Amino acid sequence: MAKRPASICAVVTAHNVEECLGECLASLAAQTFSDFEAIVVEDGSSDETARIANEFALQDDRFRVVHTSNLGAAGARNHGLALVDSPYFMLLDGDDVFLPTMLEALHGQAIRCEADVVVCDIVQFDHNSGERTAAPWALKESQLPNLAETPSFSWRDVPGNVFAAFMGWPWDKLYRTAFARSAGLSFPDDLSNSEDMLFTYQAIILAQRIAVVNEVLIEHRIGRGGSVSNSRTRDPFAFYEGLCRMKRFLQEQPDGAWQSLRQPYLNWALDWTLWNIETMSDQAIRNELARHLGANGFPELELAGHEPAYFTGYPRNMARYASALNDWSGNNPDQGPLGPLADLPYGKFKPWCQASLSEKIAIKRRMRKALPTEW
Repeated sequence: MAKRPASICAVVTAHNVEECLGECLASLAAQTFSDFEAIVVEDGSSDETARIANEFALQDDRFRVVHTSNLGAAGARNHGLALVDSPYFMLLDGDDVFLPTMLEALHGQAIRCEADVVVCDIVQFDHNSGERTAAPWALKESQLPNLAETPSFSWRDVPGNVFAAFMGWPWDKLYRTAFARSAGLSFPDDLSNSEDMLFTYQAIILAQRIAVVNEVLIEHRIGRGGSVSNSRTRDPFAFYEGLCRMKRFLQEQPDGAWQSLRQPYLNWALDWTLWNIETMSDQAIRNELARHLGANGFPELELAGHEPAYFTGYPRNMARYASALNDWSGNNPDQGPLGPLADLPYGKFKPWCQASLSEKIAIKRRMRKALPTEW
C-alpha cells in the first residue's frame, strides 16, 4: 500500500548555508505538528551544506535531500515545488529558524478558513549578534479587514493596500497545493532577482481565501550577506522587469481588477523602486538608477501620468523620491516626472533638501528611532 502523503511539505532551498542549515532543519524537526515532509533542495553548494543536509536526513526519515546543479533560487524552488504531493506546502529558506508551533498554527488556520494562502508574522535576527528585532512592515494588519470579523478574505475585501499588507516574499506563507497547481504558480527562472515578488503577489491576487496567523512564527536571518545582494548588483534593473511583468499580470485579470488595483499597485511600485535605489550598495549603480528615475526612465510607474498626490498612499514616498533625485541623480531634480520638488505634497515627511531647521531636527529624531514610519 502506498504511503499517505504528509499533510504539509516544507521545501527548503539551501545554497552555501553551512553555518545555518543545521539550526534551520533542527527547528523544523522540533515542530509540534509532526505530519510533514521536508524536501531539502541543495543547489550546488561549494561548502559543507550538502553533507549537513544528507546527515540530517539519515537521522529523520521525514527529511529527504535532492541535489541540483546551481539552478538558482527560482530554479531550485521550482524543482522542489514539482516534488510536492502534500495538500499544503511552504517554501522556506535554509538560513531561517522556525518557531515550534509554526506548522501547527498555519495548518490549523488553513483548515478552519479553507484558505488558499495563510500568512504569519516574523522577526528578524542578526546573523552576527543574534539580536532579535521586530519587523512591523512584514505584516501590516492596519491594511487588512478586521481579522476577528473576517478571518478569511480575498484582495477585494482588503480596505487598504494589499501590496503593502504583505511582503513579496514566499517563505512566511502556507499554500494550498491544489490552488497553486490550478493557478500555474511558479518562479520565473529568467530573472536574476525579484522572482519571489512575482510568485507571491500573483498568489495573493489569485487566492479566493487568504487567512492570517497574527503571531511571530519565523525568525528571519539578516546580515549574512549572499547571492541576493550580489544579483542585484549584477542585474540592477531586474526589479523593474519584475514590476512590468506584475503590472501586465494585473491588467490581464478579469472583472475590472486593474481599475481597482492600479493606484495601490503603482504606489507600492514606486515604494519598491525607491527601496531598490536606496539599498543599492554600489554607489555608481545607485546614481544610475536615480538618474533613470529622474528622467522618467521607468515609464511603467506612470509617474508622469498622474498628479503627485496620486502617489502619496505611502506617506514617505514624496520625501524619498525627492531625496533620491536630489542626492544621487546628478541632474536637475526639479525636472523629474513629478515636477518641481518644492511643489510636491510631502505631508509631515519632508526630505532634507526641502526641510526647515525645525523639520530637520524632527527628521534626525526619527532617524535615531530607526523605525518604519509609513503606518
